[in-house]
Amino acid sequence: MLARLSFFALVTALGAIMGARVLAQISCQATYSVVSGDNCATISAKFNVSDISLITANPGVNINCDNLFVGQQLCIPFPSPTCSADYTIKSGDVCISIANQFGITAAVLEAANTQIDPLCDNLQVGEILCIPNIS
Repeated sequence: MLARLSFFALVTALGAIMGARVLAQISCQATYSVVSGDNCATISAKFNVSDISLITANPGVNINCDNLFVGQQLCIPFPSPTCSADYTIKSGDVCISIANQFGITAAVLEAANTQIDPLCDNLQVGEILCIPNIS
């Protein structure tokens, strides 16, 4: 029993240390406490950051941003100079159609969204893409 508790304490301590290391690598302009009615879009708009930047800066927030809870502390990242807009994938979207809507090539879209595979066959409805600033 003591060995299990010692192992649990070690794993917990290592998790806390590693978690602190990951958070230390994220540069936050502010910390925000989630209030009732918040979602990633409203929080992002308050701080002029993209939804995807907010989600990326907060590993506990899932890609759909549907697991926020009142009182949750979020890292508010500095605004990203590379994304001019966010785009939420809809049913039937393909890279070329999304890219055409914003006057960019599919290759530029894919370069700004490294989660897209080279064949662009892994788009998920509801996923948020970064639309790069090409000016």
